[in-house]
Amino acid sequence: MKETNTNSFERKITGKQLRMIWTLARQLGMDSELLHEMVFEVTGKDSLKKLTVPEAVGIIDGLVNDGAKVRKKRKPRRNLPENVVELITGRQIRLIEYLVDQLGWNNPNQLTGFNRRVIKKERICTKQEASKIIEGLKAVMNRKERKEVKKNGMPI
Repeated sequence: MKETNTNSFERKITGKQLRMIWTLARQLGMDSELLHEMVFEVTGKDSLKKLTVPEAVGIIDGLVNDGAKVRKKRKPRRNLPENVVELITGRQIRLIEYLVDQLGWNNPNQLTGFNRRVIKKERICTKQEASKIIEGLKAVMNRKERKEVKKNGMPI
């Protein structure tokens, strides 16, 4: 039976580390050849996939020291209890009005019908419902623009 060795010095590079190395290298303007050359100079290995976890950490640290920036994932603003509902904001209302105006929907029944289809209600009350409506309106706008480009053969 094959033994699995969990020693971090022998584990191969993770997919996340591999993606991070490529992202940082692109930030520094490095192409594939230059990155592989750097990896070979540091580790003596000719392939990124042959790196071990500690070697990958070293490469990432080296790229950061050369000026690449590691962006951290944003944390949610706050965790609200389940029984708390955030109401639609004025900014969301203005964005919905703007998108409706851009679409040329002059009849208020058009937005009401859209609301019924997307959120199963006539009126938007919560932030989450407003987000769904905004994303839906943006998708409708994109489809409309693509249709016009296809029809006219050039961008608007």
